[in-house]
Amino acid sequence: MATYASEEAVASVMPLATLRERIEAALAEEPLRPWCVHRLYEELTDPDGQWDREHGLFQTQYAADVLASEGRVRRESVSAVTIGVQCQDTVYWSRRSECERLEEFGPDYEAPAILHRLGAHFQCHGL
Repeated sequence: MATYASEEAVASVMPLATLRERIEAALAEEPLRPWCVHRLYEELTDPDGQWDREHGLFQTQYAADVLASEGRVRRESVSAVTIGVQCQDTVYWSRRSECERLEEFGPDYEAPAILHRLGAHFQCHGL
């Protein structure tokens, strides 16, 4: 889990308890599909694009990481180098899934496919 100053420091986009509930519910609805932190942010935290993206992503990852540390969702980090820059993403999925590791979701989630997808995601979002 990333290091955060405090829960209060990330609680301005939406209440963290609400965000954690939304994340866990969304993952439970699609137990066979992992969600990256960017998708969680875009679809659950700020679907209308009203908030500061960096702060919203920070809050979303914090909420999802709390769920993972409590054992309520699963998580795995992915890292790749693309266009000379290191890109990282964290992927979350439901405990209802039988998959314990990201690669167990199939070829799309194994290296090198996941690394190519991460690189494309990086370029699309300009992170």
